[in-house]
Amino acid sequence: MVSALPVVFCFLSAVLAHMQLNSPPTFGAANNPYRTAPADTELTFPYGCCGKEIPFPCRGYLNLLGTPQGASVATWTAGSVQNFSLTGLGNHYGGSCQVSFSVDNGTTWQVATSFEGDCPHRNGGVDPALQTFNFTVPADIRTGSAVFAWTWFNREQEFNMNCAAVTITPPASSVANASVPYNRLPGPLIADTGNGCETPLTTAEVQYPNPGPDIVPGDGVYPLALPTPATMCGY
Repeated sequence: MVSALPVVFCFLSAVLAHMQLNSPPTFGAANNPYRTAPADTELTFPYGCCGKEIPFPCRGYLNLLGTPQGASVATWTAGSVQNFSLTGLGNHYGGSCQVSFSVDNGTTWQVATSFEGDCPHRNGGVDPALQTFNFTVPADIRTGSAVFAWTWFNREQEFNMNCAAVTITPPASSVANASVPYNRLPGPLIADTGNGCETPLTTAEVQYPNPGPDIVPGDGVYPLALPTPATMCGY
């Protein structure tokens, strides 16, 4: 069952400076070719913002799976290098991001890559061409329908999540075995949602306590710091 995360307060000015997944097109986005309902104009809003309860995960859009509006928007080969891009109204001068997959309609998630710092690219503005990130699809992920998720923490203790329906095809015969089996990869960090786990405020970007084996370092402009307290943040 999709649940709503607790509401926390944020300033309207913060809402006007956020990012969303551009490619693959997220559920409800203006550029999603299968969207028939009005475009969601709040995809850049952080969870818990502005008196709104945003369903978790994927902003409540997993109920579109199996319907025309939830059709796959990308086909990726297991073990291949792919990319995602971001757009929006303002990039908060960076942050930390993770990309994850679910092969059970959002019940469980496994992290593919953790970007620790400079995600979004702090000097990339909001141009998707300058906000493109490479990652590797897990080599042993189950083929067929999957959900791709992008999660982001900025330095204002805000969390956002966008998702897209994708299709996974079998790996090439030359793909190396995964260093960590897909079902043993960690889940994405969930924090700054009223769940008791908080990321650094202002002075640092997130260091993930369980980043998985594929970590992309940032540019070092800000130091990295773990979320706290450890007892509430899964480490």
